[in-house]
Amino acid sequence: MINRIIKAKKKNFVFVLEIKEGYLKVLKCLIRPATKREFLGIELAVLAPDSEDGKVIETINQIFKKLEYNNDPVILSLPRNYATCRNIKIPAQSKQEIDRIASLQSSRYLPYPSNELITGYQVISTDKDGYSLLNLTIVHKDIIERYIKIFNELKVPRLAIVLSSYGICNFYNYINPKDHDSVMVAEIDSNNVELVVISKNIMQFSRYFKLNRQQPNWENPFISEINKTRDAYLKELSIEAPKKIIIFGPKSTPGLLMEILNKESSFSAEAFSYSEKTNIPKNILEIVLGSDCSLASLMGLGMQDTEESLNLLPSDMKEKIRRTLRFNERIRTGILIFTILVIWLLAVAKNLQNKQNYLNLLKAELNKIAKEAKPLEDIVKRFSLIESRSKKKPTILEILRELYKIIPEQVTLINFNYEENDQLTLRGQATELNTVFALVSQLEKSAIFKNFNMKVRYATKRRSQLGDFVDFEISCTKK
Repeated sequence: MINRIIKAKKKNFVFVLEIKEGYLKVLKCLIRPATKREFLGIELAVLAPDSEDGKVIETINQIFKKLEYNNDPVILSLPRNYATCRNIKIPAQSKQEIDRIASLQSSRYLPYPSNELITGYQVISTDKDGYSLLNLTIVHKDIIERYIKIFNELKVPRLAIVLSSYGICNFYNYINPKDHDSVMVAEIDSNNVELVVISKNIMQFSRYFKLNRQQPNWENPFISEINKTRDAYLKELSIEAPKKIIIFGPKSTPGLLMEILNKESSFSAEAFSYSEKTNIPKNILEIVLGSDCSLASLMGLGMQDTEESLNLLPSDMKEKIRRTLRFNERIRTGILIFTILVIWLLAVAKNLQNKQNYLNLLKAELNKIAKEAKPLEDIVKRFSLIESRSKKKPTILEILRELYKIIPEQVTLINFNYEENDQLTLRGQATELNTVFALVSQLEKSAIFKNFNMKVRYATKRRSQLGDFVDFEISCTKK
C-alpha cells in the first residue's frame, strides 16, 4: 500500500518565465527534496516588441502544452528596467515592521503615492542598534497587475514575481558557492545589459542600461556604464569595490567583452562557459549555447527558492497565497496522519489474524493429540484418585502396622474397633496406669494418627488371681 501511495504522489515542478525585449523564455524544473533542482525542458519564442497581451497569452499557452504544464507554480523573472532599486537603512528588524516601513519609503524614490507602488526587499545586514540595511525593489502597480492578469487568464494557481537580478545572483552562487568576495556580474541579453554586484553570496546592488553594438565605438559607452555602476555602488554602500567581473551572454559575446575589459579597464574580466561550469542536460545546453539571448537569470530563479519578501505581488495576493499554503499543508498533514493510521490498523488486523490462525492450528493439533492421550488420561485419573484417597486417610493395614510398632510389652490389646475415616477405639489391659498414658503419648506422636484426637475414656485398676492390672479404653476421633 505504501508503494502505491508513493507512486501516486504527484511530482513537484516549477516553471520559470521571462518576457523581455521581444523574447519569451520558459524553463521547466523538477523539485526534489534536499537535492539540486533538475532542468527538464526549455523553450524560447520570439515576440514582437509591441505584442498585445492576447498574443503573449497564446504563445505561453502553446509552450505550456509542449512542456506538459499541469497547474504547477510559476515564477516570473521581472526585467530590471521595470524596477527601481535602492539600498536603505531603517530602524527595524522584525518582518512586520520592515514590511510597513519599506512600503512607506517607496514613494520617496518614485513620484507616486505608496498605494500605487509594490515593494520587495532583501535584508543585507543588521546591527546591534536595531537597524537593518535593505536592498529595496520598487515597481509600479500597473506593471505587476498586467502580469497578474496574463497569468490569471492562463489559470496559474501559484505565481511569484521576482526581480531578474536575484536570478543572476542565484546562478553565480551556484557556479561559485565558495566565493564570498565582491564581484560584478554582467548579463548581456540582446541590446540590454544588467549589472549585479554580489558580496558574501548576497545581491548588494544592480543597474540596467541599453547597449547598441551596431553603433561605432560602442565599447566606450559599455566601459563607461560599468565604471558608473562601480562608482554608484561605492557611493551608496561605501564598501570595497569589486575588482572582478563575470560576463554571461549568448554565443561569443562574453569572450569579446572579456577581451575589451581586460584591455581597456581596471577590471579582471572572465567569460562564463555554460558547458564547462554547469551540469545542465545536453538537450537544454544545446538550446542555451545556440540562443541569441542570455538565460542566466532564468536558470538562477529555477535553481532555488527565493525569499518571500522578494515576491513582488500585492500584499493581499501574498496573504491569500500564504493562507492557501497553510491550508494545503494541513491537508497534507491530515492525509499523512490518516495514511499512517490506516497502515497501523492494517498491521494490527494482520497481526490479530495471524494469531487467530495460529490458535486454530494449535486447537487442531490438540484435538489430534487428545484422542491418542485419552487412555493415558484415564490411567492418570485412577492414580490420582488412589493418591488422593491415600492422602486423606490411612489404610487399616497401615494402622495395624503402626499399633504393632507402638504398643509396649506391658500393654495387651484386647479389642480393636476402626470406623473408616471417623473413629478408632482401643481396649486392653496394662500393668500400670502410667503405661496407658505413655501409650497415648506415643499415638499422638505417630504420623499415622496425626489427624486424630486421643482421649482415655477410662482406665480402671482391677485385681485377679494372676495379679493387679488396669483395664483401659482409648478413643481416637478424627479431627
